[in-house]
Order: sequence, then structure tokens, then C-alpha cells
Amino acid sequence: MSPIKTLLGKELLEHKIVTRLPLFLAVFAIINISLIISNTGNFSFNLQTSGLESWTPTLAGSETFAGVIGLINFLIAGLVTLISFFTYTARTLAKERKEGSLAFWHSMPVTDNQAIAIKLVFALIVIPLFSSFLLLFSDLTVWIVGQWFVPQSLLTEYSVNGMAILLHYGEFISTMAAMSLALLPIACLIFFISQFNDHPLITIFVIIILIKIMGTFVFDSTVIGDWISQVNNLSINILLSKTPWMTLLNIGVPTLIGLFIITVGFFVLTVRYRSGKSD
Repeated sequence: MSPIKTLLGKELLEHKIVTRLPLFLAVFAIINISLIISNTGNFSFNLQTSGLESWTPTLAGSETFAGVIGLINFLIAGLVTLISFFTYTARTLAKERKEGSLAFWHSMPVTDNQAIAIKLVFALIVIPLFSSFLLLFSDLTVWIVGQWFVPQSLLTEYSVNGMAILLHYGEFISTMAAMSLALLPIACLIFFISQFNDHPLITIFVIIILIKIMGTFVFDSTVIGDWISQVNNLSINILLSKTPWMTLLNIGVPTLIGLFIITVGFFVLTVRYRSGKSD
């Protein structure tokens, strides 16, 4: 087995939330989807009286499969990605520092550059992939349960079919790709801070607040704070957008260049601290 597969497998074993959270929600989805769809009369009535029929969803995959139910599946899978991402990135380097597992990494034929790159692959590719399985499972559950309880005309109207499931899944993968690019500099920043701090997310939150306060009172401007908010909210804005790639590109070329520089800078610093060459 290649070292990369071994190390990715090790990350999966040590951070079980990546698999357990989607699995728990998959079981939860079976129960809820079955209850909603099986009660077709009340479900249809609620749609008509609550105004959901006139509501225009904003998620990328919301109009592809099963209407509002498909939208909910899409949103939940995306939020699972974000929760798992922040949980993993905040813990992985701190965990190996606390438990002394760094020796295991150094015993493998990989450099510190490769080790950090593998962790980025896990955070930005493996985690969204597992979340996509949750979406696929939820959509298949809707389709199967719908065959039993929902009239065929309604299934056709809301595009509950195999092709729509594939399109829905493809749109989710595309959205996750854009979101992973937006999360890349954040992952490198979290990795760097977690080298010497057990609570990197809290540290980043405090730093952001302080920078915004300084920008407002010292420089009498909110430009810096607005830029940080734009970058900080980019991943969730991509998830909620019908055009995720346009949302990513709309932040502007200067911001994208700045994020690239931040990514490279914190990646290099993380590798240096991890290898003990910070002096």
C-alpha cells in the first residue's frame, strides 16, 4: 500500500467524525423523509398554505431534484462538510503534537511538505467526498420512498428520478470544489496557529475581532474589516449560491491573489514549525 493511502487511512481512523456524522444523519434522513413523503396529503397541504411553492431557492442544486426536499438534502450535506472541515483542521496537528504521533509521520517515506499536503487533501477532498455520499444516500432515499407513497405525476413534476439524482450530485460536487478552494487559505491558517495553540478557531475569531476594531478606531475605516468578512463568509456564500463559481470569482482578482499569497505563506510556515526549523 502506498504511503499516501496509509496516511489518509490513518487520518480517517483518528478523526471518526468524518464518517460518523454523515452516517448518523443518513439514519436520521431515512426516518424523516419516510414520515414526510408517506403523509402525502398533509405534505401537499403544507406546501400550499405555507407559501413554499412561491419560494425561490438559492442553492445550486435546489431546482434539480425533489424541490424543497432536495434543497434541504443539499444544504445539510454542505453544512456537514463545513462542520467536519473545521473540526478536523483545528484538531489534526494539535492531536499529533499532544499524542506524540509526529514520530509515526516521520517514520513514513514522506516529507513534512507532503504530510501537510496530505492533511489538506483530507480536509478539502476526502471530507467533501464523504458528505457527497450523504447527499446521494438522502436523494436515493427520497426516490425509493417516493416510489411507494407518491403519485407518479408528482414525482415527474418535482424531477424525482435517477437522472435528476445524478445532476443533483454533480452540482454538489461542483459546489464543494469551489468551496474547497475558498477554504484552502483558512485551512493553512488554522494549521499554522494549531502548531502552538490548542484552540486555533477561538484564536482566529479573537484576531478577526481585534483587527476589525483596530481598523475602525485607528484607521477610521471599515475596509479591512469588510475584506475579512468577505473572505470569512466566502465558503458559506458559495454553498448558498446558485452560481458557486461565479460567487468565488466575484470577490475579485486582487483578493484571489491575496488569498493565494496567504495560502503559500502559511503553508510554508506550518511546514517549518512542524519540522522544527522555525528558527
